Amino acid sequence: MRTFLLAAAVGLVLLTACQPQSAPTAALMPPFTPTSTTATAAAAPTLTPILTLAAPVVSYSLPEPVHNQPSFKPVDVSEGPVTVTPVVELPTATPGPTFTPPPPPPPTTNHFWFYRPIAEGGIVWTNKIYPYGSTRGGTLRPHHGVEFDVPYNTEILAANEGTIIFAGPDSDTLIGPETNFYGNVVVIQHGFQLNGQNVYSLYGHLSQIYVTVGQAVKAREIIALSGATGVADGPHLHFEVRVGQNSYNHTRNPTLWLLPFPERGVVAGRVVFPNGALAYEAPITLRRIDAPSNYAATTTYASETLNPDDHWQENFAFDDVYAGYYEVVVTQGDKKYKTEVWVYPNQTSFVEIVIFPEIQVEETDAP
Repeated sequence: MRTFLLAAAVGLVLLTACQPQSAPTAALMPPFTPTSTTATAAAAPTLTPILTLAAPVVSYSLPEPVHNQPSFKPVDVSEGPVTVTPVVELPTATPGPTFTPPPPPPPTTNHFWFYRPIAEGGIVWTNKIYPYGSTRGGTLRPHHGVEFDVPYNTEILAANEGTIIFAGPDSDTLIGPETNFYGNVVVIQHGFQLNGQNVYSLYGHLSQIYVTVGQAVKAREIIALSGATGVADGPHLHFEVRVGQNSYNHTRNPTLWLLPFPERGVVAGRVVFPNGALAYEAPITLRRIDAPSNYAATTTYASETLNPDDHWQENFAFDDVYAGYYEVVVTQGDKKYKTEVWVYPNQTSFVEIVIFPEIQVEETDAP
């Protein structure tokens, strides 16, 4: 892993996986047609003014006096009902922090064209320890997909409709960086394209496969069961998105393609040096400012065989981020490089942080 050196100055620009068997009955949902979704400007929130409430006036008749209570002084009610104005004491509120309402989401093109390849009720979120582009602290090869940490024999679903172009073990066919890498694997070529380029999804480390080459599948149709075949340290699903070619060297970050959960979005970004060179494996954290949130961290992509999105040109991404106001921080030692970003539901928000390399001073002996 490369040494990542940072400096104190900051420049930033903010915006925004055997033979085929009979498949079980597929649990199908209607496919969605991928479209480039352009956000429309959201109206600024309407703020309800705080009203000063007048104390209510209550009118009632007092009861007859009870004379056997010596502390009670009889009240003369001969004049009729008595009007009483109670004093209402309102608690003093401690003012909390205030935030500027979020601006309307900027017009942007997303391609959330894939459903989760796991059925609802299962482990449908991606592994955050080994995301796309990570080497997990230099211990593994750069990751070309994302992982769903499902147990053995979990039903795997087609992320969208398409045609099966590979189904079986990769012992004789190079699907990954080497043979026997994904074990039992399925690759689907989808019927849509991105900028004129074919789009593929890959499902690796499977235990059983239910589809055959040339078969058309529907969105969310059951295509396999999860396992740990190939190079795997336990049962899980390895999921990839490939653009242009069905090749290990043509992957993209799936988190920019998977439909976010409700009320959540994606943060994509770049960490670069002043000359535009990418910063590799830089540690990044995401902290919500306007409300409590879970800790979120990642690193920028490693340098080898990884590709940014054609549109975003990012080198890191956070998926399934609750809508809100966030601080993105690149940290090294006691140096921090920060920017802030609003996250919108079903949108990708983009940030760029420009960092400055540490100046190395070579010591020389005094004359």
